[in-house]
Amino acid sequence: MTVPGRVTIGIPTINRSQLAMRAIRSALAQTYSDIEVIVSDDASTDDTVERVREIEDPRLVLFEQKQRLGLVGNFDFCLRHASGEFFLLLGDDDVLLPKAIERLTEPFLRQIADFHPSAVGAVWSPCQIADTEGRRLWITDSGPLFETSASMIAELLAGNRGSRFSSILVRTADAIAVGGYQKSHGDHCDLGNWGRAALLHDYMVCIHEPLVQYTQHHGSTTSQSSVKEWQDWASVMHADLLASARASRDPNAEKQIKSSRNNLISGVTLTILIQTIGKPGWIRNALLQSLRTPGAIFTPYMLRRLLKDGRKVLTLRQNSKRAHRAAS
Repeated sequence: MTVPGRVTIGIPTINRSQLAMRAIRSALAQTYSDIEVIVSDDASTDDTVERVREIEDPRLVLFEQKQRLGLVGNFDFCLRHASGEFFLLLGDDDVLLPKAIERLTEPFLRQIADFHPSAVGAVWSPCQIADTEGRRLWITDSGPLFETSASMIAELLAGNRGSRFSSILVRTADAIAVGGYQKSHGDHCDLGNWGRAALLHDYMVCIHEPLVQYTQHHGSTTSQSSVKEWQDWASVMHADLLASARASRDPNAEKQIKSSRNNLISGVTLTILIQTIGKPGWIRNALLQSLRTPGAIFTPYMLRRLLKDGRKVLTLRQNSKRAHRAAS
């Protein structure tokens, strides 16, 4: 049973006590009154559990996993233990700005313009991208106030929307109804879940202000993944999104999702390559990847993204060099 109006913020974490504490504090500092914060520690070997136990707040629920669930399993654990009507999955290295939940819940709780809340499948916002020291690098792209769920997903995969999973609020029941977080989607399980949940309804709503600070760093799961893994996961996830689009009430949904596949494959390839910038051998790795999967590299999508976001790539490289100098 879920509590009407309550928002569960799920924070899956492992061996990131300092960052996790920052994420937890940001969740507990929300201006929205009825929240539950679930922290699922995936058998950490650092002091995460001890530090979380020191927080005395009845809204905080700590689960200590004795055996590793893995990324997807830990995401799914948070979802299935949520008591809130609404659910937001917060990365343990991300930060919710104080009014994030208050703003994200508005379209679900009251009618906006001519749109009834029942037509809304998910609410999202752009993000502040920051480095590990909290320096803001840029703000991701926004979108129209209302657009069909399929359109938003297609535009996201085309590189024209700037959501991250930490900036997306869905109904808990919808997220569970589509099967939760799927192991077959791998590191794309977040999009596989909220995307299919959103497709159960007509529209997604964009709040036109950054409500989450997303941390870009080489310790992220993305930066440790292989291109081939991500491409394989993306193919499975896309097939499931397509099935949901066929079942939706939007007559154009199937066409929009189907046509987004090539952008998705190119996008995940670029994402992994960008995350390796500054690491030893990253240029060689990029060249090898170009030879292995030219169909994912030499595409109109890649050209558009490099022209649009080339400055961001240079920023990441400069930050990486600075981090390496500091570490040495």
